[in-house]
Amino acid sequence: MSRNIFYHPNRCMLCLSCVLACHLNSLGVSDARSLPMGKPLPRISPAFSGGTPWIWKCQQCSQPPCAEACVSGSIRRIKGGAAAEHRQETCVGCGSCLLACPFSIPARNPGEDHFSRCNLFPAEKTPPCVKACQARALVYQDASRFTQKKKKRFLVQSKGTP
Repeated sequence: MSRNIFYHPNRCMLCLSCVLACHLNSLGVSDARSLPMGKPLPRISPAFSGGTPWIWKCQQCSQPPCAEACVSGSIRRIKGGAAAEHRQETCVGCGSCLLACPFSIPARNPGEDHFSRCNLFPAEKTPPCVKACQARALVYQDASRFTQKKKKRFLVQSKGTP
Protein backbone atom coordinates (compact mmCIF):
# COMPACT_ATOMS: atom_id res chain seq x y z
CA MET A 1 0.00 0.00 0.00
CA SER A 2 1.47 3.33 -1.11
CA ARG A 3 0.52 6.08 1.33
CA ASN A 4 1.10 9.80 0.86
CA ILE A 5 0.13 13.14 2.36
CA PHE A 6 -2.81 14.79 0.62
CA TYR A 7 -4.04 18.34 1.08
CA HIS A 8 -7.56 19.79 1.28
CA PRO A 9 -7.13 23.56 0.67
CA ASN A 10 -10.77 24.27 1.54
CA ARG A 11 -10.16 23.01 5.11
CA CYS A 12 -6.87 24.81 5.73
CA MET A 13 -6.90 27.71 8.21
CA LEU A 14 -3.21 28.51 7.57
CA CYS A 15 -2.49 28.11 11.29
CA LEU A 16 1.00 26.73 10.48
CA SER A 17 0.76 23.95 13.09
CA CYS A 18 1.85 21.48 10.38
CA VAL A 19 4.97 23.54 9.68
CA LEU A 20 5.87 23.76 13.36
CA ALA A 21 5.31 20.03 13.92
CA CYS A 22 7.49 19.18 10.92
CA HIS A 23 10.32 21.41 12.13
CA LEU A 24 10.16 20.14 15.70
CA ASN A 25 10.21 16.51 14.60
CA SER A 26 12.92 16.90 11.97
CA LEU A 27 15.20 18.58 14.51
CA GLY A 28 14.36 16.09 17.27
CA VAL A 29 12.99 18.81 19.54
CA SER A 30 9.82 18.40 21.62
CA ASP A 31 9.39 22.01 22.77
CA ALA A 32 9.11 24.95 20.36
CA ARG A 33 11.07 27.13 22.80
CA SER A 34 14.05 24.81 22.23
CA LEU A 35 14.22 25.47 18.48
CA PRO A 36 17.58 26.85 17.39
CA MET A 37 17.63 30.49 16.30
CA GLY A 38 17.54 31.24 12.60
CA LYS A 39 15.50 30.06 9.67
CA PRO A 40 13.80 26.65 10.20
CA LEU A 41 14.26 23.69 7.88
CA PRO A 42 12.10 24.31 4.79
CA ARG A 43 10.45 20.87 4.36
CA ILE A 44 6.91 22.18 4.23
CA SER A 45 5.96 25.74 3.40
CA PRO A 46 2.68 27.65 3.26
CA ALA A 47 1.75 30.02 0.46
CA PHE A 48 -1.26 31.69 -1.14
CA SER A 49 -2.13 30.75 -4.69
CA GLY A 50 -5.02 32.65 -6.24
CA GLY A 51 -6.25 33.64 -2.77
CA THR A 52 -6.31 30.01 -1.59
CA PRO A 53 -3.97 28.74 1.13
CA TRP A 54 -1.64 26.07 -0.19
CA ILE A 55 0.90 23.88 1.56
CA TRP A 56 3.94 23.09 -0.59
CA LYS A 57 5.52 19.76 0.31
CA CYS A 58 7.35 16.92 -1.35
CA GLN A 59 5.02 15.11 -3.75
CA GLN A 60 6.76 11.73 -3.21
CA CYS A 61 6.89 11.08 -6.96
CA SER A 62 6.69 7.47 -8.14
CA GLN A 63 9.78 8.07 -10.31
CA PRO A 64 11.48 10.87 -8.36
CA PRO A 65 13.66 13.02 -10.63
CA CYS A 66 15.54 14.23 -7.54
CA ALA A 67 16.69 10.65 -6.88
CA GLU A 68 17.83 10.18 -10.46
CA ALA A 69 19.74 13.47 -10.38
CA CYS A 70 21.39 12.85 -6.99
CA VAL A 71 25.10 12.32 -7.71
CA SER A 72 25.91 10.97 -4.25
CA GLY A 73 22.99 8.51 -4.04
CA SER A 74 21.64 10.28 -0.96
CA ILE A 75 18.09 10.26 -2.34
CA ARG A 76 16.79 6.84 -3.29
CA ARG A 77 13.45 5.13 -3.63
CA ILE A 78 12.55 2.86 -0.71
CA LYS A 79 11.81 -0.62 -2.02
CA GLY A 80 8.17 -1.47 -1.40
CA GLY A 81 7.61 1.88 0.31
CA ALA A 82 5.75 5.02 -0.55
CA ALA A 83 8.56 7.48 -0.10
CA ALA A 84 11.97 8.32 -1.40
CA GLU A 85 14.53 8.20 1.38
CA HIS A 86 16.98 11.05 1.83
CA ARG A 87 20.14 10.36 3.84
CA GLN A 88 21.52 13.78 4.76
CA GLU A 89 24.81 12.36 6.04
CA THR A 90 25.87 11.39 2.50
CA CYS A 91 24.51 14.52 0.76
CA VAL A 92 27.29 16.58 -0.82
CA GLY A 93 25.14 19.70 -1.25
CA CYS A 94 25.56 19.98 -5.02
CA GLY A 95 21.92 21.03 -5.59
CA SER A 96 21.24 18.66 -8.50
CA CYS A 97 18.12 17.40 -6.67
CA LEU A 98 16.74 20.93 -6.52
CA LEU A 99 17.40 21.50 -10.22
CA ALA A 100 15.66 18.23 -11.14
CA CYS A 101 12.61 18.63 -8.89
CA PRO A 102 9.65 20.10 -10.83
CA PHE A 103 8.23 21.44 -7.53
CA SER A 104 11.49 23.01 -6.23
CA ILE A 105 11.09 21.14 -2.93
CA PRO A 106 14.63 20.17 -1.80
CA ALA A 107 16.14 23.04 0.15
CA ARG A 108 19.58 23.77 1.53
CA ASN A 109 19.69 23.58 5.30
CA PRO A 110 20.71 26.95 6.71
CA GLY A 111 24.37 26.98 7.72
CA GLU A 112 24.99 23.44 6.44
CA ASP A 113 26.31 21.86 3.26
CA HIS A 114 23.42 19.54 2.51
CA PHE A 115 19.82 19.63 1.32
CA SER A 116 16.66 18.35 3.00
CA ARG A 117 13.31 17.05 1.85
CA CYS A 118 10.41 15.15 3.42
CA ASN A 119 10.93 11.45 4.16
CA LEU A 120 7.35 11.00 5.48
CA PHE A 121 8.95 10.00 8.82
CA PRO A 122 8.94 6.22 8.18
CA ALA A 123 9.47 5.41 11.89
CA GLU A 124 6.06 6.88 12.72
CA LYS A 125 2.59 5.61 11.80
CA THR A 126 1.43 9.12 10.81
CA PRO A 127 3.72 12.03 9.85
CA PRO A 128 3.84 14.78 12.50
CA CYS A 129 2.45 17.44 10.14
CA VAL A 130 -0.71 15.37 9.63
CA LYS A 131 -1.08 14.72 13.38
CA ALA A 132 -0.78 18.44 14.11
CA CYS A 133 -3.41 19.55 11.58
CA GLN A 134 -6.56 20.08 13.66
CA ALA A 135 -8.57 21.17 10.60
CA ARG A 136 -7.80 17.83 8.89
CA ALA A 137 -6.51 19.71 5.83
CA LEU A 138 -3.66 17.19 5.64
CA VAL A 139 -4.49 13.49 5.43
CA TYR A 140 -2.15 10.51 5.21
CA GLN A 141 -3.66 7.63 3.29
CA ASP A 142 -3.46 5.37 0.30
CA ALA A 143 -3.73 7.24 -3.01
CA SER A 144 -6.55 5.04 -4.35
CA ARG A 145 -8.58 5.55 -1.16
CA PHE A 146 -8.07 9.32 -1.32
CA THR A 147 -9.21 9.52 -4.96
CA GLN A 148 -12.20 7.27 -4.23
CA LYS A 149 -13.34 9.56 -1.41
CA LYS A 150 -12.77 12.64 -3.57
CA LYS A 151 -14.90 11.19 -6.39
CA LYS A 152 -17.65 10.36 -3.91
CA ARG A 153 -17.64 13.94 -2.52
CA PHE A 154 -17.79 15.34 -6.07
CA LEU A 155 -20.80 13.15 -6.92
CA VAL A 156 -22.63 14.23 -3.77
CA GLN A 157 -21.91 17.91 -4.45
CA SER A 158 -22.87 17.71 -8.12
CA LYS A 159 -26.26 16.11 -7.36
CA GLY A 160 -27.16 19.21 -5.34
CA THR A 161 -26.66 21.50 -8.37
CA PRO A 162 -28.98 21.62 -11.42
